[in-house]
Amino acid sequence: MSENLTFFIPYHTGYAHAELVHSFASYTDVHLFIYKWNPAYERVKQYFSHVKQIHIHEFSIDNIISQLIEEKHRKVVILLTASINYLFGQLQLRLFRLIQQYSPSVIDVYPVGHCMYGCQSCAYAYTHCLPITFTNYIQTKETKLSFEKDFEILICPSYSFTNAPFSLLSNSDIIEYMLKLDYPHAIKLHPLAYEYKDNEKHPFLSLINIEKQHVEKLFQSKNVILNEQTSTLKLIEHARVIICDSNSSVPFETLYFHDNKFIFVYETIEESDEQDDRQHYFHKFHTVEQLKYLIENYFNHQLDCKTENSHDFFLEKYDEPNGNEIEQLAQIRQWIKTDEENDEKESFDLDSIKATVYDEFKSISTPMALYTLGDHTMSEIVQIYFSDENSLFDDMQDNANEL
Repeated sequence: MSENLTFFIPYHTGYAHAELVHSFASYTDVHLFIYKWNPAYERVKQYFSHVKQIHIHEFSIDNIISQLIEEKHRKVVILLTASINYLFGQLQLRLFRLIQQYSPSVIDVYPVGHCMYGCQSCAYAYTHCLPITFTNYIQTKETKLSFEKDFEILICPSYSFTNAPFSLLSNSDIIEYMLKLDYPHAIKLHPLAYEYKDNEKHPFLSLINIEKQHVEKLFQSKNVILNEQTSTLKLIEHARVIICDSNSSVPFETLYFHDNKFIFVYETIEESDEQDDRQHYFHKFHTVEQLKYLIENYFNHQLDCKTENSHDFFLEKYDEPNGNEIEQLAQIRQWIKTDEENDEKESFDLDSIKATVYDEFKSISTPMALYTLGDHTMSEIVQIYFSDENSLFDDMQDNANEL
């Protein structure tokens, strides 16, 4: 544990980033600033409340500055879990770099890049080839999971967008087949799907209508894993067959394991990518008939296993996970170099900082600016910008190129 460094994390989702928070909390204290508009606010607060190294705050510029003053003898790293491929992540980066200009204790503003190779949501380079997605899994590997039902097949559907409904979750025939699947299986949905089920409508993450209908059907199955089970890696470790989407980090994460798993990857013709160097290890399908064929041949021991050397491929992209990834990241980012006693007394003019921030953001004509600043609840932002709440996501997509 580092005594002279602490992490600040603005938090905008439910359990989607829980494993990352646990990983960074294993290295030093984490201050979690949960947005008041986050529909999972109370659930997230309760989930982390028992962890000694994690301190919960409501997100606001006032609270962030106050905590910087409180941590005056420690260096601070701001960790951003939102992808900077999207507008919200870009605006967060801009906000915290502005704050950094006023605070010498803030030594880095770092977009974590939580998705691994093959996922299109995050920039691969930001991980520095360190598998930080595996850190908490490695550190808690001796803690075994118990299941109400054993399973051999793990189904991990992702989600898609309105103009590109290419996810496994959007295929009606496959969903119906899964609901009737007789083989022992478990379903681990994307965290966004759980939030939809719990009526926690996220302001800028949304399932398309067909996916919402299919989520409702899947939740009628007794094979759905509870949302509180945040470690997908432990589920992958347990399973022998993984069914997932191509545009996901799950297929690559599965390549880490040595026990010759079978990976069935859903890929539509529209999204087919012959340059995908992972595909050598997958059985791909895009119809329910093809999926049936794969599953039946697997259980009849008539399907070739393609993952015999998959761990070697994993190591071509990432270092071997060892549970010390945060310490290694600290060295790469030179947090260790400045991890020393800070005798300088922080002096903040809160009004000046807020004036600079609001002056910078006032010209950004999108509700995403208000979500980034965190001053309002979701209903307040909707009232400010919209008469129809359903238009929120489309409007933000239209403004996505504004930066």
